Amino acid sequence: MGSCAVSKTIVRLAVAACLTAVVGCSAAPEGELVRTYQRALEAFDQAAGPEDYLRAAVLYQEILDRGVVSGALLYNQGNAYMRAGQRGRAIACYRRALAYRPRDPQLHANLQLALGAESAIRGPRGLLDYVFFWHDWISYPGKVRAAAALASLAFAFGILALFVPPRRVFRRAAWGTLVLTVIVAGSAAYDWHRFERIQRGVVVRAEVVARKGNADSYDPAFTEPLKEGTELRVVERRGAWLQIQLAGGQTGWVPDAAVTTY
Repeated sequence: MGSCAVSKTIVRLAVAACLTAVVGCSAAPEGELVRTYQRALEAFDQAAGPEDYLRAAVLYQEILDRGVVSGALLYNQGNAYMRAGQRGRAIACYRRALAYRPRDPQLHANLQLALGAESAIRGPRGLLDYVFFWHDWISYPGKVRAAAALASLAFAFGILALFVPPRRVFRRAAWGTLVLTVIVAGSAAYDWHRFERIQRGVVVRAEVVARKGNADSYDPAFTEPLKEGTELRVVERRGAWLQIQLAGGQTGWVPDAAVTTY
């Protein structure tokens, strides 16, 4: 699985940027996170078996739990889970990383490997997928930043159109930039809906029986157990049970311990 090799330089830059954004110039917390990151890299590089790779994944999770989230960290955590034999958790990490690195060929290759040759990375395309056909060209955070920059530029052109000749030119520029702002903001809103509003999950046990209700006493919802790596959408949570919906629309209930959600 050569494509799972950790890109140290890329991750160092990503972690440094995230640390700056999250903890600013405070040396103590930044140093603590960088040390955790270095330990995760060493654990992965020196791993001799699944338990060692799992330890690397846990260390990456410590960084993510502190609010430092990046596509590189999620990608590396997915690689660690994959090497540890936890395919379901690896799929969840790779899926989350797509929001930050939608055009990364290594990420796509590793996700496809985790899913298996019979599964597609993208499901059926909806109407909004055709309207925003380009939305996978730019990351979700990149769209948010681009929309903010375009809105500021449209405002600046609007001010110039009021006071600086030739006003017609600045007015047209303001309207054109405003249209671009609306388009990019709409795509960012669609990403928010896909990545944040909808809760998704992946089965992490070797298999789990989905039930018709939120207890083991209910009959099975499907003729076959759900296998590790099965992707789903979370509809409802009741205690320690999740109502889930599969890609084909079938619904059932599974213990929340059998699923990792994101």
